[in-house]
Amino acid sequence: MTSSLLSKIPPERVGLTGEYDHSGLAKRVLQAFQAEFSSEELEGVRVTQRGKIVVLLGSVADDHMLARLVWIALRAEGAIGVETTGIRLK
Repeated sequence: MTSSLLSKIPPERVGLTGEYDHSGLAKRVLQAFQAEFSSEELEGVRVTQRGKIVVLLGSVADDHMLARLVWIALRAEGAIGVETTGIRLK
């Protein structure tokens, strides 16, 4: 039983194709953003992670877009919060 617990990848470390990836959560969130927004809308937005926290950096068009980004990020498996202190409005 101990070996199965140790071999399971934490949700925040699961990559785009199910492999272990230290930045897996951030990559999956960015992929979800790219499915919802155009590249022009996402220009200047960076996504990183600190454990289970998604960290958004850069600039966005308005509060509505920021709210949508946070909502999408929180839906990602393994995310428990979103930090937006690094975001500014254009």
